[in-house]
Amino acid sequence: MIRNIITLIWNRKRSLVWIFIEQMLVFGVLLFCFTYSADILMKTFSEGNVKLNNVAVVSFTELATNTLTEDEKNEYRKLFHQMVESMKEWQSVEFISFSRSIPVFNAVRWDSISFADQRYRVAIQHCDENFCNMYSLKLNEGEWFSKTNDSEIPTAVITQLLANNIGLTGSPIGQNIYYNGLNYRITGVVKAFKYSSDFDLLPALFVPVSPDDRYVYSVKCKPEEWNDFSKTFLSEFYKNFPRNQFKPLLYDLYKGKKHWLLFNIQLEAFLIGLPTLFLLVFAFLGTFGLVWVQSKKRMSELGLRMALGCTPACLQRTIILENLILTTFALLPGLIVMANLYAFAPKGWEWIAAVVAALVLMLLFSALSAWYPAWKASRVQPVEALRSSG
Repeated sequence: MIRNIITLIWNRKRSLVWIFIEQMLVFGVLLFCFTYSADILMKTFSEGNVKLNNVAVVSFTELATNTLTEDEKNEYRKLFHQMVESMKEWQSVEFISFSRSIPVFNAVRWDSISFADQRYRVAIQHCDENFCNMYSLKLNEGEWFSKTNDSEIPTAVITQLLANNIGLTGSPIGQNIYYNGLNYRITGVVKAFKYSSDFDLLPALFVPVSPDDRYVYSVKCKPEEWNDFSKTFLSEFYKNFPRNQFKPLLYDLYKGKKHWLLFNIQLEAFLIGLPTLFLLVFAFLGTFGLVWVQSKKRMSELGLRMALGCTPACLQRTIILENLILTTFALLPGLIVMANLYAFAPKGWEWIAAVVAALVLMLLFSALSAWYPAWKASRVQPVEALRSSG
């Protein structure tokens, strides 16, 4: 049966060429949208995303009415640093971390390092000994660095991606990396790390933050004690800082990241989903109309089949199957392109699932666009069909 249908399609190739081209283009757009969405999902839920539950950034800002001198402002900065240090004793606080930047909002600082007389571009994260626990980083081996004396060799931690990129063989623990005029001894290897969930993994180097740096203060609260912490923070802040000159800042990183991700998802859905939806609707109507016209033109052929004993159900299945086979041929160019892309840059099972979803949707789209014309054609009486064609 399928062989006969393929022969019928070949004999009518000129009249079916527009359906073929239309479905080929629609499938190409679907492949792009589905695989692009799969890439976003893979990055969002892949390893390397830091955990921001109960993590906040604390700081303060100067009001427009602030008339203090620069020296007085520096004194207040030192006072705020002392206040943050004292927060380590608060019952609601689990960890305090000082760093130059925090792993959100793509605030990546790039620099170069040297290893085995070769230079490499890496992401530099200046942080303290609590940074690993603060953001729940996973170590493949070794341990996070601790505070060191000036006489000791400074220690650092690298990501597995950086170890792979610079060609570290065996265990990287104990080997040295040259950065910013110093040799750092590697004490640990982080499994994966990235600043944003929708970005790629970073080849990162974690080095101890300098006491002279302008810190970003991160606080991890104990579960269920966020409200107590925020109230205590505001109370302590206004005990030490004039209300008419300074304003406290308390930013919930988890909530901020959640809103940012939601905005990105909504934006992606609007920029990709809406045009794709319109394309599918118009393509459906176009295919539906073309199949309808083709069924009208073939009324004598369909009436003859029914006169020779073809049942309405069988005729309906035949028309739908013709459209499905034509769609399958239209999918082949796109599948060939995607197979080559996957061979050169394998993405994972999510990417394959996206291609399969596009295939299923396209075949469903084909069957639905042919169903009603096929149903109407199968309800025509053979005598009427032969008379109208004559």
